Amino acid sequence: MKRICFFSGDITRGGGTERVAVTVANGLAVQGRYRIVVLSLTEQSRELFFPLHDHVEHFALGDRWLNPGPGYLKVIPKLRRFLQEQEIDVIVDIDIVLDVLSLPASGGLKTKVISWEHFNCAYEMTSLYRRCILKYSVKRSDYVITLTERDRADYENRLGRRRNISVIGNPLQETVCGEEAQRENWLITVGNLVSVKGLDYLGQVAVRILKTHADWKWMVLGEGEERTYLEGLIRENALQEQLCLTGRVSDVGAYLRRAKIYVMTSRREGLPMCLLEAKHFRLPAVSFDVPTGPAEMIDDGVNGYLIEPYDCRAMADKLELLMENETLRERFSGNAQRGLERFRPEHVLKRWNEILEEL
Repeated sequence: MKRICFFSGDITRGGGTERVAVTVANGLAVQGRYRIVVLSLTEQSRELFFPLHDHVEHFALGDRWLNPGPGYLKVIPKLRRFLQEQEIDVIVDIDIVLDVLSLPASGGLKTKVISWEHFNCAYEMTSLYRRCILKYSVKRSDYVITLTERDRADYENRLGRRRNISVIGNPLQETVCGEEAQRENWLITVGNLVSVKGLDYLGQVAVRILKTHADWKWMVLGEGEERTYLEGLIRENALQEQLCLTGRVSDVGAYLRRAKIYVMTSRREGLPMCLLEAKHFRLPAVSFDVPTGPAEMIDDGVNGYLIEPYDCRAMADKLELLMENETLRERFSGNAQRGLERFRPEHVLKRWNEILEEL
């Protein structure tokens, strides 16, 4: 029975990367085809944000955070010993930065290295240290997994990686829709309140459309450093009753079930889970057409709109069109789940099994 290790910077964190890794690790463990191990570089919490299945073994190399750099050198022999002692057949790095540890640590061992891209090639190229690691990893990893076809094409065309590279989307968190809820005049956005999520664009669009649509609200679910900016914008434009900051919520589905339109203003994405969940709840979606993700989930003019980045006026126009046209919203809603099948957990796990058996 192969022994598979999912390697994380810190699996105790509550981010989307950790959630997806835990979902896949748990799913594979339940199947019983492999022995599944989860390893953290360091862990800053004693509690896991996303629980691991009882059949998943859990380890950490240390308890102090390490930034990429010279400090990584002392970790390589520790990781090598771990791979040997645990007899790991495949190590799956859930951030390409970890490839700079796994690749040298596994040298000469039976262990194969899968580089799992959770962002996208364009993003990796914007940072010097990530760009250097990417160029090192893309030539040496045994397998590369990207989240989108567009990113796979970038790996092929920009980096020359044409063998042992596949696309596996993130698994949809299967939330039961339950009985149809009463839909409210709500726009909804879900995500951390950070710069990359384009909260400044969200603010510009909100001011344009909410002042002329007093019967609509925009629900913003999440928390982060940009909250102060949004609070100031709300005060300046008297939007206290319309632009609603909920903070983090435990049941996002309860909000998606009641909303009418999903909005995404991100500067960049990998594969946005929030957009997948919006499709699951049959919400028409409007998003900037940023690389990567939105174009693989929104059929423009069929179940939503893709907007030229970062044209706030065009986004406001399309939102107003949907807000004012119930027939159009219903048509888009009926088409919302198109293409969702490849993100179902059973399909995602099937693809993982095929690759793990190949290695």
